[in-house]
Amino acid sequence: MQHIRRIETEQSRRDARWNGARGLEDCHAYMANEAQRMGALGFAYLARPEHSVRGPSWLRGATASVEAHYRYAREIMGITDGDQLYA
Repeated sequence: MQHIRRIETEQSRRDARWNGARGLEDCHAYMANEAQRMGALGFAYLARPEHSVRGPSWLRGATASVEAHYRYAREIMGITDGDQLYA
């Protein structure tokens, strides 16, 4: 049987990063990375055309959820609004 090397998925790379964590700093870095990734996916999800027909209350709730991911990541990394030009 032929074995194909270097087959990695995004999930396996995340698992490897998590399993490689040795201290709290590594855990914080991992969680910040994941929170930013989920925030980016959330904003891409909100931009999909099928969500344009949803009401303003759904959009406010979904946007607040996505912003919470970024806020959590910034809290872990110790970034303030003053540190970011686009904030």
